[in-house]
Amino acid sequence: MKSLLTLLALGCLLFAGCQTVQEVAETQSTQIPEADEEPLGGNFLINFVNPMNGARMSPELRLNEEGKEFSGSVIFPRGESPLKNVVLESDGSVTAIFTISGYSFNLKAVINGDRIGGEFSGPRDISFSGSRLK
Repeated sequence: MKSLLTLLALGCLLFAGCQTVQEVAETQSTQIPEADEEPLGGNFLINFVNPMNGARMSPELRLNEEGKEFSGSVIFPRGESPLKNVVLESDGSVTAIFTISGYSFNLKAVINGDRIGGEFSGPRDISFSGSRLK
């Protein structure tokens, strides 16, 4: 009987120190500041080697966020190519399609902070990397 009373007393002490799930959630929501979401869009200077002639190229990749819509372009020294079907995901992945010099390419990339890396796939697959322009 004595052990039952002791167990009951310990249970009451333990229960008295516990918070409800709602109290814990309210406490955590007031203690943790909401992080400002950084925009994924922006201007990136990307670098790759042209597989046709071995020349190093550094076009600008522009990704624009307009509400829930996305657009962009790849800007080469000889002109600008608009991006079509642009999708920017919250995890930083980007997909789009563009045409340059009559060739169509699929763009797949991942934005990680101020860095970007990915691939153009089309008549030739071209890997690129770059960084956000300030």
